[in-house]
Amino acid sequence: MNVLLWRAEYGDTDRGSRVSNDVVLNKIFNAPDASNLRVSQNGTLLGFVHWEIIPDEVYFSGTNQPVGRVESIKGYTLALDGRIQIETLKTKLRFTLRSILGADLGWQNVSATIDLPPSTWEFASAATNQVLSVKHDGALGQWERITPLAQLRNPAALLESFAGPVFTPLLEPLLPPITALGQAGSAPLELGLEWAAYNDAIRLGSTRVRIYRIEAKLPGERVITVLVSRVGEILQVIFPGQLEFTNESFPLKEA
Repeated sequence: MNVLLWRAEYGDTDRGSRVSNDVVLNKIFNAPDASNLRVSQNGTLLGFVHWEIIPDEVYFSGTNQPVGRVESIKGYTLALDGRIQIETLKTKLRFTLRSILGADLGWQNVSATIDLPPSTWEFASAATNQVLSVKHDGALGQWERITPLAQLRNPAALLESFAGPVFTPLLEPLLPPITALGQAGSAPLELGLEWAAYNDAIRLGSTRVRIYRIEAKLPGERVITVLVSRVGEILQVIFPGQLEFTNESFPLKEA
């Protein structure tokens, strides 16, 4: 669904007022529910993605404190799982990602797997050792490589050295910019993109529902648009090329 058409039919006509990026990020990281997203392109269903952020909560102790009351949050676990049909290869790509973040969103460790038959990749990194470990099993043989995080300033070149010229064009769009991984582990989470958050609204019948809208700029005047509920649930992610991730409970998808 074209984002301009969506806004013409369901969204407010104005751009919406700016809102602090930290406010929206805090909502997303403390959302009460996970987001189950359908993946589609040009109206064709390709697969599903499950997005969840789990806070590591510290509860009050002592006889004078309410049972189960949260005192603070020590950190977060970001969990991302999905399967997407790759039409050009007539196969499904499956992936998982787990990342442990501190309370200030500074990353502590990251692990990920990519299964694209006949090949699989395993990625692991920790802020304490500042290296990326990659294991491969499949079409390119079996191997393991360890690379300093400082070399991740050029993710595309690094990916090609690991995945080769055949699989790199398929995997590259799935990998976020990782310019921040070369910094100290206490550094806050960076998206590697210029992004801004706005107040916005959608209409469900005659009801106007307030949401947040995130716009992330890509090279070439392209934009990724993310619609977020007021409690931090991911409603929809719209990428260039008519690629969309849409929440299964998002009724505007059917419209």
